Parts: sequence; C-alpha cells; structure tokens
Amino acid sequence: MVRIARNRRGRAGERRTIRSSSACRRRRGSVALALLVASLVACHGRTSPTSGEVRLTIGYAAPAGLSELASLLTSDILIHTGADGRVEPMLAKSWSVSDDGTSVTVELREDVSFHDGSLFTAADAKATLDDLRELPGRLARNPILEDIEAIVIEGPHRIRIDLTRPSAQLLLLALGVRVEKPGLGGERVGVGPFYIETQGIEETTLRAHEDYYLGRSDIDKVVIKTYASVRMAWAAMMRSEIDLLFDVPIEAREFVEADTSVHLFSRDTPYAYALIFNTRRPPFDDDRVRVALSHAVDRQAIIDGALRGWGSIASGLWPSHWVYGGKELTYDYDPEGVDRQLSDLGLFARSPNDPDNASFPSRLRFTAIVGEDQAQLEPIALQVQRQLRHVGVDMELDAKPQAEMDQQVEGTDWDAALLSLNTARSLGRLFMYWHSSGEFAVSGFAGADEALDSLRSAVTEADAIKAASAFQKILFDKAPAIFLANAETTRAVGRRFVVVDEPGRDVIETLWRWGVADDRSAGATEPN
Repeated sequence: MVRIARNRRGRAGERRTIRSSSACRRRRGSVALALLVASLVACHGRTSPTSGEVRLTIGYAAPAGLSELASLLTSDILIHTGADGRVEPMLAKSWSVSDDGTSVTVELREDVSFHDGSLFTAADAKATLDDLRELPGRLARNPILEDIEAIVIEGPHRIRIDLTRPSAQLLLLALGVRVEKPGLGGERVGVGPFYIETQGIEETTLRAHEDYYLGRSDIDKVVIKTYASVRMAWAAMMRSEIDLLFDVPIEAREFVEADTSVHLFSRDTPYAYALIFNTRRPPFDDDRVRVALSHAVDRQAIIDGALRGWGSIASGLWPSHWVYGGKELTYDYDPEGVDRQLSDLGLFARSPNDPDNASFPSRLRFTAIVGEDQAQLEPIALQVQRQLRHVGVDMELDAKPQAEMDQQVEGTDWDAALLSLNTARSLGRLFMYWHSSGEFAVSGFAGADEALDSLRSAVTEADAIKAASAFQKILFDKAPAIFLANAETTRAVGRRFVVVDEPGRDVIETLWRWGVADDRSAGATEPN
C-alpha cells in the first residue's frame, strides 16, 4: 500500500493548499459567526495613513510567546534556511567546509551594527554560539551544536568552527541562530531592522533601526498589541484597531478573505499534526499494528473537516527539502485492509453482543492525550476517533494542559499523544523526536538512530541524500506515528501596506521592506 507522491508544489516554497468543494461547504461556519463578521466588516473602514510617522500595529494572541515575535523583528540570524532546506547567507556572507567535514570557516559581514551602535564582529558570533551551547536544554533540541569542539577567531570578521566528527552539513543548518548580546541594563540588544523602545504585557513598541545594514525600514514604528485569544485579535482587526493580524483562525479565514480592505498571506509551516505512539508499550511496540492504523485514517477528510480545507497530507517530513528529491511517502486510506491486517495479528473485531465488550465492539482500546489549550487539536482528535471506530478501534481522549501533557509524555505511562510535530526544514530537528538522544525522544524505533547518525556524519550532499532517503523509508515502514496534516498559517494585512511576499517565506520576515500604498497601488504586493 505504499504510495510515493511527487511533490505537488512545483517550485520550492510554493503553497500546497488543498481546498475541495466539500471543504468549502464545511467552512461556511455558523450563522451567528457569519452575522458577527458581516456587521463588523460593514461598519469599519481602514484609516488612511497620517502624514509624518508611518506606524504599523500588529495584533498578537500569544502573550507568553511575545518575545519570539519581537525577536523576529529585532534580531537577525547567522545563516538562513530557505524553503527548500538549503542554507542562505545572512549575517554570515560566505562559508567553506574542510574536505573531511570536520571544520567550517565562516566569513561575516563587516557592515552590521547593533542597536547600541557597536559593530558586529567575530567575537560576537563566537559569544552567541558559546551561549547557546551552555543554555540548558538547547543541546537536546539541537544536538548538532554538541559536535562543536572549538570556535576559533581568525580575524575581525572570520571564525573557524572545529568539530569532533564530520558533521559540517548539519552544522550549517544549525547556524540559523539569532545574534543578540546583553545591553548595559541587562536587556538583549540585536542587529535587526527594529529595536525595542518600550515593552509591556499588553503592548510593545519597536522603532526602526537607523543604521540597519540592509537599509532603514520605511515603517518608523511597530506596535505589538497582545490579546487573550485569536478571536479577540481578529475582532480588533475588523474594528480597524490593528493593521496586521498575526494568525488568522481557520474558522475566520473565509470571512476575513471576503473583507476587501485586507490581504491574506498563507504559507506552510514546518509543523504537522500527528498521533504519536508510545512504541515501548504494547501493542504499539509492534510496528505492524502501527502501520495498520496508519491506513485507517482518511487524512483528506480531516483536512476538509477539522481544518476546513486549509492544509495538505503529511508524511512527517518537510516535503520540499532538497534531500528527499521531491518525493513523499504517505499511506493510502484502506479500512478493509486494516481489518485484515489487525485480524492477522490476533486483534479481531468483536460483536456488540460480546459480554466482555458490551460498551463498544472494539478490537483494540487505547488512550490518546490531547492538549486542552491547543484549540485546533480537538476537532482533529474527534475526527481521528470516529475514523478509528470504523475499524473497531476505540481511542479514548484525555485532554490535559499542554505542560502536563508534555510531562507525561516524557515518562512511560501513556499510549499515544496528539501533537504538533516539527517536520524538520532544518534537518537537525529530526534528532529532537526520532533519535534516542533527542529532547522529545518520545518514540524510539528500530533503525532510526543508525540512519540519523549517518545523516549527521554526511560530508557531501550525495551522502546527505542517501542517509536522509534511508531515514525517510524507515520512518514510513516503522510508522511511529499517524502523520495527519501539514499545518498552515495565515497573516492578514491591511491594504494600505505594500507587502513583500516571497515564496516560502513568512511575510513577517520581510516586514521591514514594506511600504505604504497610495490610492493607485493600495493592496499591491511586491514580487520576489
């Protein structure tokens, strides 16, 4: 039942959004929601930009993660990972790898200044990497940094990174780290297009960095307003209180899209929804059970229903990465085959009249933990539950706060967990979940460590392709999780801004290049 699907994106980074006619019907939502949006849209009009200072206001509904958004706008990274997984220059303008793959020499830009006016040098790059290596938990999340033996300053803008093993290919991907340094008051000082002027729980203000090395932004001031929920932030945009909605909720996309005063910008994220099994616990220690259950789920139905058509079928890996050659391994929906496979394993469907199974005719029962504060996971969990029942499998849902769920999954007392899983646009992330040494090594399976260790030691691109393809096949054959759907995110931007929209890149990353539209160009986007 193996299906090898070619990458349907065309060129790297293009969005693969599946929106079937049935999904469009499902996305109509409730009458009450429609009436609410209609009334908000009808009564609001975007305010025209005032003379003088250009201000952009962002509505953000994750106060606990505000620092992450602020960091995106105030700091830059050494090396950028593109949509196809290839590394691109940023603060590092070039690099070279030794023939044996045990040393990387990095040339840094010479025209970069921090927000405090000091110049960015090799010493700052070394200090950034040294700090990361000492940060608790960082090595578990990015174990490739553990291979660094020494960082040597070879000049004002050159460092050499010596490695304990030939892992230069993955190290370059691990250099997507943000450069900051401590300021005089203990605050973090970056080199990005904006700097923090004021910071608070409800509102944070950023100002344009006058000496930004890529050019000063035309946006003078960015205000980030935090809201208790995405719905509240969305309502604020409908009332013209914000110019950019950081995350448009799935249930609102159709209605926001109908608002002619805003643009929507969607892109795939490096995350996929997946039901991960505890492979150390029966019956999920048998990969034949896991493979059978992977054929029991109609992923397209989940995309059409729970995600309202916004998403794509997941394979568990970043689908556009160059190491996979545009191939994806996914499971066909085959409930009849599942019945045969489970019966062959001794898991027979029971009659409803069976006195030992009167409540539900299940051949297999297990509990899946779901984060109760992750709103999008609930409808996905309910759909998976219904589909598994069709093949005689009873999945009980146990909703818990995300922190409590994470703690339980770190132990052994659990059957399965529904997670948002990193699909590794940067290959080093594979070690987080699938290598036994990873921070989130919730699911070990035969052959994973060997394949990933080969990837880690790849010296050439050919070596990396061979090792990554081997791991891709093992991940499919062993099915440590039911990979469901790739997640997608959508930003909404008022049309008074000219947005730079580059394939595969979050528009937040190009915000410093945006401009203000006049009446003739309102709503235009700048091509790549």
